Amino acid sequence: MKKILKYLFYSFVGAFLSITLFIGVFIYKAKKGINFYDTDPIELPLNLGEKSILVFSKANGFRHSAAIEASLPIYEQMGHENGWKVFATEDAGVFNELQLAHFQVVIWNNTSGKVLTDDQRTIFKKWIEDGGGFIGVHAAGDDSHQWAWYEDEVLQAHFSHHNIGQDLDTATLYLDTEAAKHRLSEGLLDTFDLADEWYCFYDNPRAQTSSVLYAVDEATYDLSGNISFLVKDKNWGMGQDHPIVWYHEQKEGKVFYTALGHSPTTFRHQNFQQLLTNAIRWTGNF
Repeated sequence: MKKILKYLFYSFVGAFLSITLFIGVFIYKAKKGINFYDTDPIELPLNLGEKSILVFSKANGFRHSAAIEASLPIYEQMGHENGWKVFATEDAGVFNELQLAHFQVVIWNNTSGKVLTDDQRTIFKKWIEDGGGFIGVHAAGDDSHQWAWYEDEVLQAHFSHHNIGQDLDTATLYLDTEAAKHRLSEGLLDTFDLADEWYCFYDNPRAQTSSVLYAVDEATYDLSGNISFLVKDKNWGMGQDHPIVWYHEQKEGKVFYTALGHSPTTFRHQNFQQLLTNAIRWTGNF
C-alpha cells in the first residue's frame, strides 16, 4: 500500500511539474518569444513591379498557424484581382535595403516575437519613414516584439491582454463616424458582427496621431483576460471607445493596424477582406 501511495505521489508531483513547465514555456514564448534570426538575402521573384506587397508571417512568439495558412491564398487572390504582385515569406533575410526597396507595402501577417536583428530594424524603420506602407495584423500588435519604437510610434498602443472565456467570441464592431469620410472606409459595413479574439490595450491610439477605423462594443462579448490563479488583474476593457482598427501617417510613410485576424474565420469574412484591400491601396498609394 505504501509503495502504491508513494508511486501516486511521485506521479502527481511529476505531472504537476510537467504542466507547470509547459505553461511557463508557453507564457514566456507568448510574451518574449524564442527568437532566432535570418540574415542572408533571399531569392525574390523576377516580376516584382510598382505594386508589390511583401507578406511576412514569421512568428518567434505565439504562432497563429491556422490563420496564417488561411490568409495566404486570400492575399494571393486580392493581388490577382487588383493587379498587385504578392510575395509571401517567413524569412527575415528580405529585410535588407536592396530587397526591401522592391516593395511598396509590407504586411506583418500575425508576426510575433523579435523577428529582426538590430540592423534589420534600422533598415525597416527607415523604409517606413521614407514612404513605405506598413500593415500590421493581429499578433503584430501584441507585446512580444521587444521594440520600443515599434510599439510607441508605429502601433501607438501597448497590448495588455485578450479575452479568455471563449477563443472566438462574437462581438459587434462599429465604423468610426470620422473614418467614414476616409477612402479607407470605401465598401465597408457601418456595423457588423465577427467571431474573433479581442485585444485590449493599455492606451488609446487616438491619444497620439492615429485615427480609428473600427471600434468594438465591449458590451457584446466577455472581455475578461483572467486565467484561473495565474492571471487575476485582466478583467477590464477600454471603455466606450475601444479601437480595434486604426491608421496614421509615419513621417513619409503610412501605417495601418488591425487587431482582427486571429482565425481563418476572420480572413474569410468579406468585410475583413475589403478592409485589407483598402489598407493595401491606402498604404501603398495604389
